[in-house]
This record gives sequence, structure tokens and C-alpha cells, in this order.
Amino acid sequence: MSQKVSKMQPYTLEELIKELPGNFKAQVYDFASYLLERSLREENRKWALFSLREAVRGLEEEPLYTEADLKELWR
Repeated sequence: MSQKVSKMQPYTLEELIKELPGNFKAQVYDFASYLLERSLREENRKWALFSLREAVRGLEEEPLYTEADLKELWR
């Protein structure tokens, strides 16, 4: 694929990167690493939110304390 890359021909990412000079390959690596890290952070955020939602599911229907509980605590 030493010829100029044409927008008409589909190339794989590997083929495109192979044709890049070394400093551009480093930039592609850095950007791909950034995107992967961002994706993993987003996935962790989604799991944490899901976990929190599951932990408090049903609590909104239950009163945490009744008036009798509060009176007993402050006697």
C-alpha cells in the first residue's frame, strides 16, 4: 500500500497506521490509549451508578424513621 491513500479505497486501520511516519504512529498510539481509558472510566461509572441504584432500590417506599423511633432515641 505504498501508494497514496485514496478516500475511495477502504483500508484497515492497521494498513493506514503502517504507512504513517513514526511520530504520527506515536500520536495514534497516545490517542487510542486515551480513548480506551475514557471508555473504561465510562464503563466503571455506569457500573457504580447501577450498583448504587440497586443498593437503594425499594428504600424510597420505606420510611427510615417513625415518630416513635425519634422519641425513643431522644429520651
